[in-house]
Amino acid sequence: MVLTEVFVLAVLLNIAIRLTLATRQIRHVAKHRAQVPAEFSQQLTLEEHQKAADYSIARTRLGMINLWVEIALLLGFTLFGGLNLLNNWAQSVLPGLWAGVLLFAAYGLIGSVIDLPLSYYRQFVLETRFGFNRMTPGLFFADWAKGLVLGAALGGPLLLAVLALMQAAGDHWWLWAWALWFGFSLL
Repeated sequence: MVLTEVFVLAVLLNIAIRLTLATRQIRHVAKHRAQVPAEFSQQLTLEEHQKAADYSIARTRLGMINLWVEIALLLGFTLFGGLNLLNNWAQSVLPGLWAGVLLFAAYGLIGSVIDLPLSYYRQFVLETRFGFNRMTPGLFFADWAKGLVLGAALGGPLLLAVLALMQAAGDHWWLWAWALWFGFSLL
């Protein structure tokens, strides 16, 4: 029970810090929106500076909403038993290490699907409003799908190897897993 309380406290502290920093950022940008900084006065017009400030504020506000979605997902998977349900399902579908791979794949897919509406809003509402969007909805969803396939193609075998190391390498599995991950990152 103590670990749960520490976890909840850490989550609340994380929320408080991130929201405080985001709020301070918004206030700072809004306060300095009316004048181009001296260092950039030769490169930017006031209109460009104000557009950049408005964009920064809008992205930060969207980031604050995204934070709440991330926290809800985290709490749903940890405190409310979502990860346990997903694990039980994965173990009922596939045996052994493959259940672990399926667990991670399902977790990643759920997170990606939950993030999809905010990503879509960011791309097609926020970016469009400020004139930065050059993407079509078809390309957006194609990129999303390609990311899932690429993540599965690269992450699946790597995760399977890490799970096998965890099972076979004893107390020092983490060292071997780190070496594998480090080698993969270098490639």
